[in-house]
Amino acid sequence: MNPQDLAGLRAAARDTAVMKYVLIWLEDDLQIAGFLQHAIDEAGREDRKGYILAVRIPKTREFAGFALFEIDPEQTGTAEAGCILAPEYWKNGYASEILQALLKFGFEDLDLHRVFAKCDELNLASSRVLEKAGLTYEGTLREHVWLRDHWRSTRYYGMLATEYSAKAGSGRQVT
Repeated sequence: MNPQDLAGLRAAARDTAVMKYVLIWLEDDLQIAGFLQHAIDEAGREDRKGYILAVRIPKTREFAGFALFEIDPEQTGTAEAGCILAPEYWKNGYASEILQALLKFGFEDLDLHRVFAKCDELNLASSRVLEKAGLTYEGTLREHVWLRDHWRSTRYYGMLATEYSAKAGSGRQVT
């Protein structure tokens, strides 16, 4: 991400459809600017554990949302993946493509043991993306946090390096 992404990030953060299920609070300009600055600062760290990446449309380089990849500081062989897209980019396969890139990065480049993702149990589209990518449903943490207008129950999905290797080695794309 870069400073020019502020307008796109602000638009995404102010869109209630985008943020409805997201457990990141970007509720005012100060939080939004702080999140962007954190993403920029993290990119420059030598001991980087967090990746907040702009999602751009290849032909236009237009900001379409952002992807997250966070290595667990306590379990450095594990990372969480996720992405948030503006509604005009929903249902085009972008989320699946982003998730595939994050899985490849985690397992092939970082040599991780496990990658997980989570979503609000009401967010059926995200559940489908995670299942389509080959992540295994691991369980639901029920009503553990108040999220804007409802008690959030979070569905957890995960993939192990051996599962990724088996799917990649089968000649079949993981999507």
